[in-house]
Amino acid sequence: MKLCVYAHPFDLQALAGHGGLARLRDLGIGEVALATSYHDGRWLMPWHPGGVVRFLEDGCVHFRPRGDYGQLQPRVSSSVPATGPSPLERLAQEATRTGTAVRAWTVFTHNSRLGEAHPQQCVQNAFGDLYRYALCPAQPAVRQYTAAMVRDLAAHDVQTIELEALGQMGFKHSSHHDKASFTPSGLLDAALSACFCDACSASMAAAGADPERLQAAVVAFVQTQVRDGDAMAPTKVPAAPAELAASGLDTGWLAAVLATRACTLQELGAAVVDATPRTARAVQVHPNPWFTGSQLSLDTAAVAFPASDERVLTCYGDGPDAIAKMLASPGLAAVPHRRVCLWPKAPQFGSDDDLARVRDLCQRAGVATIAIYHLGLLPWRTLERAAKMLSA
Repeated sequence: MKLCVYAHPFDLQALAGHGGLARLRDLGIGEVALATSYHDGRWLMPWHPGGVVRFLEDGCVHFRPRGDYGQLQPRVSSSVPATGPSPLERLAQEATRTGTAVRAWTVFTHNSRLGEAHPQQCVQNAFGDLYRYALCPAQPAVRQYTAAMVRDLAAHDVQTIELEALGQMGFKHSSHHDKASFTPSGLLDAALSACFCDACSASMAAAGADPERLQAAVVAFVQTQVRDGDAMAPTKVPAAPAELAASGLDTGWLAAVLATRACTLQELGAAVVDATPRTARAVQVHPNPWFTGSQLSLDTAAVAFPASDERVLTCYGDGPDAIAKMLASPGLAAVPHRRVCLWPKAPQFGSDDDLARVRDLCQRAGVATIAIYHLGLLPWRTLERAAKMLSA
């Protein structure tokens, strides 16, 4: 089993004191996925010499942008020096000496800094609320920003660009001290995540739908569940497409919302493919067709990208049982190139047997690589333990 590890530039700076890339190679880790564009966060870092708690720079890139980004200009992070190689360039140089593969792990539409500065480019729900952490990929300015970034990254000496948050981010963001009396899962999450910005509404109209009628239908659905609901006895809403028919709920809006989203990503995917003719692409995916997180649904990925592009299952909060279920998802088995990303921590992983089980599941499913999340977040003891069991 091949192993990869996710990392940030500050992780690699600290890694120099622990043996550098050669130390990772000794653990069987032959690839590093370096964050090249990322959002904010507060991370507990067990072994970093600069401190245990780190606040990430919001919406920054760790390379030098050179393309035409238009209205949405990327901000270069403090990890990029005034002169000399950027973190991505430095990693590529060092990787050549150790035989390590390099991929540019890149977050696109999840960008609170740009969303705050350009609210008109953000996802807008049926109530008119803006999700300022979520740039809408239906907006022309967002597409230009995305295409310029992948084109810049493809000009670097990287084997692969891994695409995260390429599509429309939805309600379930897990930050900003989220509070809700209802669990935003399943169809309720899908309704709260439906975008009615001017670009998405225009796309609906171009497809022959009535965006105002659809928006009103989504508003009515959410109000039935939330305003007219009981937080102590919430209505059970479908969590999967198979439950729709039995629910008796008015979900006529769902097909149009999903079709609009797929059309948007089909056009964006074509631009990304055109910008990366000689660089491999890896698309982070999720089996749920309603999903609007950092990954694309499998259905949307199939429409937007060639089947030859790698599909990455980011199982950050999943253990062996959930990963087994995801690997069995329809539409995934037929994809020739797949990898699984896992986060080896409790309660999802509590023993070496759990790690071995995932390794065996991947081998039986024909998955060639397991990616470990994340170099700076894991104690060395855990990283060594995981690498040993997963590579066996």
